Amino acid sequence: MLNTIAYTGSDSTLLWRPTTSFSVQESILHFERAHMTMRTRSPGSDPHGWRNALNYYGWGSIDAGVYRDSAYPSLAQAEKAVVSAIAIYHKPVGVESQGGAHAQYITGYKVTGDDPSTGSLDFSIVGVYLTDPWRSARYRDSWITAARWHWGWSWLQFDPYRQTDSPYRDPIDGQIGRTEWDGKWVIIEPVK
Repeated sequence: MLNTIAYTGSDSTLLWRPTTSFSVQESILHFERAHMTMRTRSPGSDPHGWRNALNYYGWGSIDAGVYRDSAYPSLAQAEKAVVSAIAIYHKPVGVESQGGAHAQYITGYKVTGDDPSTGSLDFSIVGVYLTDPWRSARYRDSWITAARWHWGWSWLQFDPYRQTDSPYRDPIDGQIGRTEWDGKWVIIEPVK
C-alpha cells in the first residue's frame, strides 16, 4: 500500500521510499507482529498491526493517525466507506477478506450517482480495483465488479471478520480486536 501511495505522489508527507525488497517486507511483518493485539502463536498480523505498520513506516509513528482500522456492521456501510476514503484522501484502503485471514487493498472504484469525493453517500458501486499481495492470486489493480466482490469466489469476497485470536487491548484505539471486529466488515482506511 505504501508503494502505491509513493508512486501516485498523493501525499507529500509520506516518508516511505518504494521497494520490493523481501527483507524489508519481512521487517514490516516483524514490526506488525510486535505491535498487534493478536496472539503470537497465530500466523500473520491483525488489523491493529497492519494499521500500526502503515502509520510507522509511512509517517514515522504508530500514532500518526493517517490510517485507522474500522469495523462496519454491514457490507453496504463498509464498501461505501472504502470508496469514500479513496475519493476523499486519494490513498488505498485495506480490506480484510476470507473472514479476516487475508489482506487485500482497493486502489480505485467506479460508481453511479453522486461523486463520493463530496462526502455524499448517495452513490452505487459498479466495481473496484483490487490488489492482492499474494503472488499466486495475480490481482494487481484488477477490475472486480461489485457482484464479484460481494458474492464471488471466496478469495475475492469482502466478507465479515471471523478471527477471534486478538484478545489484547490496543494502545492506540483502546479496543480489543476480537470484540471490535468479529462479525463486522473490517477495513484499514485513511483519515488524513
